[in-house]
Amino acid sequence: KVITILIISILIAGGFYWIFKSANSPKPGQEIADLGRGHVPAETEIKYNSNPPTSGSHEVSWEKSGIYQDPLEDRKLVHSLEHGYIIISYNCLYKTTSDPKDSTPSAKTENDTECKNLVSELTKVAKNQGLKKLIVVPRPNLDNRIALTAWTKLDKFTDFDEKRINTFIQAYWDRGPEKTME
Repeated sequence: KVITILIISILIAGGFYWIFKSANSPKPGQEIADLGRGHVPAETEIKYNSNPPTSGSHEVSWEKSGIYQDPLEDRKLVHSLEHGYIIISYNCLYKTTSDPKDSTPSAKTENDTECKNLVSELTKVAKNQGLKKLIVVPRPNLDNRIALTAWTKLDKFTDFDEKRINTFIQAYWDRGPEKTME
C-alpha cells in the first residue's frame, strides 16, 4: 500500500512538473501585434503589419485546407488564421548569398528540382498532420524561403526544418480567436 501511494505521488509530481515546464517553455516564432479581425468587402485595400499577415481586417469568406499551386489572397488567408488555421507559405525564388545585402530572387523557376523538393517536403508535413486547418501556399513576395503563420504568430526561415514546422503547428493549431467546426 505504501509503495502504491509512493508511485502515485511520483506520477502526480511528474505530471505537474511536465505541465509547468510546458507552460513556461518559449513558444516558437514571434508575436506580431494584433490588428483586429473585422470583416470588410472584397475590394477593400488593407495594410498589414507583417509579410505574411497574421491578423487584421479580412473578407467574409476564407480559404479551406489544402495544398495550393497558386498564391491566394491575404484577405481570405487572414480569415483562415482567425479560424485557427496554420499557413505554410514558401517562396521558391528566394535565394541566399554570401552577401547579406543581396537577397534578390534567383533565376530559378518554380518548376526546378529544388522547389519541387521543398513543396514535396512541406506537403508531406501537412498531410502527416492530417491536412486539417492547414494551408500550404506559394508566396512570391515572401522575404524568406519559408514562413509559418498563425493568428498573431510568425516564424520565417530559409532551410526546411520539419521539427520546427511541427513544433509551430502543435503550439498554435486551432487556437485562433474564432472557433469553428471545420
